[in-house]
Amino acid sequence: MSRQEVVKIGGGAVGASALVAAATAIGRLLAVDLTAAALLLLVAVMIATLRDRVAGGVAIVLSFLSLNYFFTAPRDSFNVDKGDDLVALFAFAAASGVLGWTVSRLDALRHMSERREREAQIRLDLTTRLLSGEEPESVIGGVADALVNLFSLAACTVRVGDVVTTARGCGEPGSHTPATPLAVRVGPLAVDVVAGDHALTRADRSLLEALVAGLATAIDRLRLESEARDARVAAQVGRTRSGFLSAVTHNLRTPLASIKAAASTLRSPNARLADTDRAELLDTIYDETDRLERLVTNILELSRIRAGALEVHRQPAALADLAQAAVRRLRPLARAHRVRLDIGRDVPDVDVDIEMMEQVLGNLLENALRYAPPGSEIRVSAACKPDGVEVRVADHGPGVPAEERERIFEEFARVDARPDATGTGLGLAIVHSLVSAHEGRVWCEETEGGGATFAFTLPAVPR
Repeated sequence: MSRQEVVKIGGGAVGASALVAAATAIGRLLAVDLTAAALLLLVAVMIATLRDRVAGGVAIVLSFLSLNYFFTAPRDSFNVDKGDDLVALFAFAAASGVLGWTVSRLDALRHMSERREREAQIRLDLTTRLLSGEEPESVIGGVADALVNLFSLAACTVRVGDVVTTARGCGEPGSHTPATPLAVRVGPLAVDVVAGDHALTRADRSLLEALVAGLATAIDRLRLESEARDARVAAQVGRTRSGFLSAVTHNLRTPLASIKAAASTLRSPNARLADTDRAELLDTIYDETDRLERLVTNILELSRIRAGALEVHRQPAALADLAQAAVRRLRPLARAHRVRLDIGRDVPDVDVDIEMMEQVLGNLLENALRYAPPGSEIRVSAACKPDGVEVRVADHGPGVPAEERERIFEEFARVDARPDATGTGLGLAIVHSLVSAHEGRVWCEETEGGGATFAFTLPAVPR
């Protein structure tokens, strides 16, 4: 038995003796009878039992002796004249014992309930902190302190990988403490504890193991989620890199080959070209250079969006003016098509970044011009809606399959798989990002009569 335990038992015995002495003094002062004195001493026994069982036992013995000596005839003597008084004394002793045991049991259950509550609170707090995204290292820092407080430990060490946290309690290791600390290891979590004044019971060890197992499960879950997230990111980066290289390589090879062939023909000293042939070669160089410029512009724009450098400078603008600017920019590509603007005067101005919106309309028009058959009509229309202004760009090309209409706005997504197909799959991804930056939405649907219609919403300027 440790010194602390001896001191604690001695303190309990002294306290119990003081309670019995106080109850006896009160009874003597009031000159109470045997029944009233028994009730006073029962109260003293109950209070002493709340401290611990040793104090309760001392109080029962002293109360029995006090009741016999001071309140049973003849008083101031341990003799008992009447058989009824003797029965009353033993009944008091039995009642005191039952009451003391009941109070002690209830007090133990109360302590157990409080410990269970603290254990549940600790488990909930630690698990919530882990699942909320807090770093495991910072959460583990509080585990050792929590276990020391919960089990009144002398020391506790928690290890997760290379992270080691140690906490010490107020007391010293008891004489019951084994030479080696109690170790609990579950998965990545290892906990070494040194018991304090009280030895850990079997229930305490089971509770400790359950706590460590729950925490280890949460850490494992976080680790697996982190690994899965990293794997998804790596796969996405790989797909993006592969798509980027494939798209850029494909779209660079053709224009560069055309430009090189045309330039080589023009530079050849032996080439005798008619004026029309020379003009056609120059047009080829110009068109392919323009195509390369659009490719580079889209790549740079997408890089700017990814880097979070997208700043929207809004100002009122007329949709008709934005659409006409986009058509003028694409005039060389639109020579073989009919572009009709159907934007009425009742359509309000929109609150947008003009440069970005010209690019959105330009990308959608370029997409329609690229896939619509020559001579077909491409219609740009706008109408007022409850959530703003809805803009639609409709063509009569091959259209987009229903299952591809959401994926088509992803980077490098292309529906046309023909080897000679042009486009990088960046234009619609840029459209989606720019429209989203204006708090709008963009979608694709089928054009009446066949084809694809790309629609998006924009905030209107309040009238």
